[in-house]
Amino acid sequence: MKENNIQTLVRKYWMIVLIAAQPLLDVLAFWTASESGTAAGVIRLLCMVAVVFTVLLKRRSKGFFFAMAVVATVFALHTVNGFRVGYMNLRADILYISKVVYMPVMAICFCCLYGDGENGTIENQILKGIMISAGLTGLVIVLSAVTDTYTYTYTIEKLGISGWVIDSNRCCHSDILSTLAVFTAYFAVKDGKTWVRVLLPPLLFAALITNGTTACFLTLLAIMAGFPLFTIFLGFLRKEKIEKATRIVLLEMAALFVLTIAVYPITPRYKMEELERNSYNDNEERFAREIADLGYDIYSLSLEEKLSIPEVHERLTVYYIRFIDSTVETLRQKYDVDRVIRGLNGTVSAKVLGDTRNMKRLNARFIFEDSDTLTRVFGFEFGHMKNDFEDLENDWFAIFYYYGYFGFAVYILAALFLYGRILLLLIREYRRALTVRNFTLLMCYTLQLGLAYFSGAMMRRPNASIYLALVVAMVWHATCPAAERKAP
Repeated sequence: MKENNIQTLVRKYWMIVLIAAQPLLDVLAFWTASESGTAAGVIRLLCMVAVVFTVLLKRRSKGFFFAMAVVATVFALHTVNGFRVGYMNLRADILYISKVVYMPVMAICFCCLYGDGENGTIENQILKGIMISAGLTGLVIVLSAVTDTYTYTYTIEKLGISGWVIDSNRCCHSDILSTLAVFTAYFAVKDGKTWVRVLLPPLLFAALITNGTTACFLTLLAIMAGFPLFTIFLGFLRKEKIEKATRIVLLEMAALFVLTIAVYPITPRYKMEELERNSYNDNEERFAREIADLGYDIYSLSLEEKLSIPEVHERLTVYYIRFIDSTVETLRQKYDVDRVIRGLNGTVSAKVLGDTRNMKRLNARFIFEDSDTLTRVFGFEFGHMKNDFEDLENDWFAIFYYYGYFGFAVYILAALFLYGRILLLLIREYRRALTVRNFTLLMCYTLQLGLAYFSGAMMRRPNASIYLALVVAMVWHATCPAAERKAP
C-alpha cells in the first residue's frame, strides 16, 4: 500500500520530482565521476526518453511531431554528412549529439505537457520544483564549504566556491546558479511570509558573489536592479500601492545592488581579472620592448610588415607559440603558425592571445574553413576535437561550427520565434502580459541566451539545459492567447 502511495505521488508530481532531483544528480556526478562519464548523465538521458514516451502516449499532436521532425532533421543531416565525408569518430559524435539534443527535445515535450497534471498545473509544479532545487543547491554549497570539500570555481588560482561540482561542470554550475537566482528573486518579490522574502536576497548575494564568475556577477546586478525597477513601474502603471513587505524587499535589493558594485574589488572574479591583466600586460610589454630594441614599433606595423620583416616575424612566431602552447597547443601541431597569425590579424594583444576560448574558436574556424560546402552547411563532426581542451566553451559558436549554417539558423529562428510571441502578447494583451511572473520569464530567458554566448552549458549540458527547456515551455505557455491557454 505504501509503495502504491509513493507511485501515485510521483505520477501526480512528476515535474516537481524531476526538477528537484537535478541538484542531487549533480552531487551524484561529483561523487561518481570517472573517465567513462557519470551515472547522473545516464539517468538524465533515461529521463528524456521517459518524457518523450509520456508525450507520445498522452499529449502527442501535429505540433509535437513537426517540432521533433525539425530537431531530427538538423542532427540527421549532420550525421549523414559525417558518413559522406568519412567519420573520424562516430561514437564521439553520437554521444555529443545525445547531450545537445536534450534541450530542444525536453523543451518541446514540456510545451506539450504543460496542461497535464492531476494536482495543479505543470506551471505550479515547475515553480515549486525550481524553489526546491534552489534550496537544495544552496544547501549543497553550504555543506561543501563547511566540510571544505567544494570545487574551486578557478581551480589553479583556488578562487571561488562551486560546491560539489565536477571540474568540467564549473561554468555549467554558474549558469544553473544564475537561472535559479532569477526565480529566487521572483519568490522574494511575490506574496509569501515576510521573513522568508527578506532573507532570500542576501542569500542570493552570497551565493552569486562567492561563485565568482562573470555570469553570476552580471546576473546579480540584473536581478538587484531589474526587479525593483519593474515592480515600481508596474505599481505606477496600475496606480497601485506597493505593499509594505514588498517595499522592504525592493529596498533591500537596491542596497545589495550598490553593495555588489562596492565589494567587487574583493571578489574572486576581480582577483581573477587582476591576475590575468597583470600576466597579459607583462607578456605584451616585454614583447613590445623586444621589438622596439630592433628599431620597430610593433603597434604601427601592418600584418604584412610583421610577416615580411625577418627579425620581427621570427620573434612574433615565438611570441605566438608561447600563447598557443598555453591555450590550444594542438593548433601548432595542425596548422602553420603563420596561419594563426593571419587568423588573428597579427594582433599582439596578450589579452586576445591568452584567451583560451578565443583560441578554441580559432581552431574550430580553421576546421570549418577547410571543410567542403555541405559540411559547412551541416557542421563538422565532434571527432575533430581530439582532446577535451579543444571543445568550444561558447554554445552559440559550438552550434554554428558543429551543426553548420542550417543548425545555427534553426536555433536562431527558434529563439526569435519565441521573442516574436512575447512581442505579439505585449501588443495584443499588454495588461495581462505585464506581470512580475512574465518579467521573471523574460529576464531569465534573455539571461540564458546571453549565458549561452559566454559559456558552453545552456545548450549542451543536460544539467543546465533542462532549465532553459523549462523556461522555454513557460514562455511558450505565457504567450499563448488567453483562449488557447489550458485551464488548470
